[in-house]
Amino acid sequence: MALVEPQQIEALLWFWLPLALVPLGFWMLLLRSSETVRKMGMPTVFFGFIMVMASQWTVPDSDSSASGHLLLVVIGPILMLGIGSFMAIFGGPVPVGRLPSVARPAGYISITLGLAWLVALHLVQSPLWRGEVNPYWMVWWAVFLLALCLVGTSLAQVVYLFGDERGRTAANVGIFGLISGGFLLAMMFNDGAQISALQMRSQIWLATADLLGTIAGILSAVLAFAIVITLYERSLTAIEPTAQLSEAEKQRVSEIIFDNLGGEEQ
Repeated sequence: MALVEPQQIEALLWFWLPLALVPLGFWMLLLRSSETVRKMGMPTVFFGFIMVMASQWTVPDSDSSASGHLLLVVIGPILMLGIGSFMAIFGGPVPVGRLPSVARPAGYISITLGLAWLVALHLVQSPLWRGEVNPYWMVWWAVFLLALCLVGTSLAQVVYLFGDERGRTAANVGIFGLISGGFLLAMMFNDGAQISALQMRSQIWLATADLLGTIAGILSAVLAFAIVITLYERSLTAIEPTAQLSEAEKQRVSEIIFDNLGGEEQ
C-alpha cells in the first residue's frame, strides 16, 4: 500500500500549491527590495485564484475542490459588492480621490444586485457539487450574512457618532445591515431551494459561535498585549532628573548657538 495516494498528489499539485501562491503573491506585492519580484505579485495571485477555482475540473475526485467550486460561484456577487462599496464610499463627500457624483447611486445599485444574486443562490438554486449542495455554501452563507449584519450596524453607529454631518451616510450603511439581519430571520423560518429552515438555523447558530469566538479571541489578544506593555512600563526604573547646567556648560551652549545661528551673546 502506497504511503501517498495518487489523488493526494494531484490535490497537492492542482489545489494546495495554487492556493499557496495566493499569500505568496501578496507577499511579493509588499516586497520593496526588488521591483521585478513586486511586479510578479499580482499575476501570481491571479494565477493562484484561477487554479483554485478550476480545481473542480482539474481534481474532481478531491474533496478540497468543493471550496474552489464555492469560490467560483460567489466571486461574481462578491466583486459586485466590493466595487459597489468602493463607488458608494468615494462617490460621496470624501476629501481625496472623489469619484463623479453618478458613482454613488451606481454603487448602491451594484451592492443591491450583488446581494440579490446571493439571495437567489439560496432561494432559487443553491450551489451544487457532486449532485448535492456544496457543504461549504451553508457555512459561508450564514457567516457572511451574520458578519454583514454586525459590521453594517456597528459601522453605522461609528459613522454617526464620530462623523461630521454623516447622519444620512450612517442611515444608508445601517439599512444594509438591517436588511441582512432580516434575511437571516427569514431564512431561519423558511425553506430555501435545497436547504431547509432547520439546516439554516443550525448553521446560523454555529456561525454565531464562530464569530463570537473570533471576537473574543481578538479582544483577548488586545488585552494580553495591553497587559504586557503595562507590566513592562511598570518594570522600568524611574528616570532621575538631570542636574542643572553649570556656568561653563551654559557658556559652551551659548557659543554653539552663536556659531550656528549668529546674534549677540547674552
